[in-house]
Amino acid sequence: MIYLYFGEERYLLENKVKKIKKDFGEQVKGINYIQIDDTNVEELISDLETPAFGFSKKLIIAKNTGLFKKEKKTSSKSRTAKETKKKKTIVEEKLPLPERIANYLQANEQELNETVELIFVEEEAEKNILYQTIEKIGEVKEFALLKLSELVTNLKKIVNAYQVNLDDNTAKYLVESCGTSMQDLINEVRKLIEYKGVGGTITKEDVDKLCIKQIQAVIFDLTDNLGKKETRKGFRCLSRIDC
Repeated sequence: MIYLYFGEERYLLENKVKKIKKDFGEQVKGINYIQIDDTNVEELISDLETPAFGFSKKLIIAKNTGLFKKEKKTSSKSRTAKETKKKKTIVEEKLPLPERIANYLQANEQELNETVELIFVEEEAEKNILYQTIEKIGEVKEFALLKLSELVTNLKKIVNAYQVNLDDNTAKYLVESCGTSMQDLINEVRKLIEYKGVGGTITKEDVDKLCIKQIQAVIFDLTDNLGKKETRKGFRCLSRIDC
């Protein structure tokens, strides 16, 4: 199977990759587990062609390869001229790497599904030929930042699992203060859970006391305090202490 996962919500994305790795089973680096990035992405087709000696399948994780960035358009006239002058194999070698990989994946789809788990992990992805190929023969999923309601639901589930209480308004305040990255929010809520203990209730005051606020939230608190002429509290906000 071939996957393309991208987006800003890195926590959920990485969890998805971890699940695939766990389901895959035993991994021997360099044999049936290969890591690819922008420094060795030219080797991807070779890695796909090489058998996983002693194993029925190979897991390849390609992170931040640059394969899904916008490509410079080549005029159809110049490409046609080249194709009339050179053999097909030479033309294939001259194609951009994303196009070469897309052609290889499409030509070997059935065999790859039986022998390889290939996961592309990117921060963002343009809908180039490689993207479109994976969309046809594999799975493409964007992990966008969650909506406020989804973040609140997830935070309450985590807190309740530790028998700590968190109401909707406080959960929203936590998101407003610490941002929409699920990983950042989990890091902050862990401190709050440990601080309150079983049976405790997390409050806005606890968030102010323990959590690292996003710069936008700090600026808001700073301007709010200065507007109220509470200068001392404003300076405390600058050092992210007791905003």
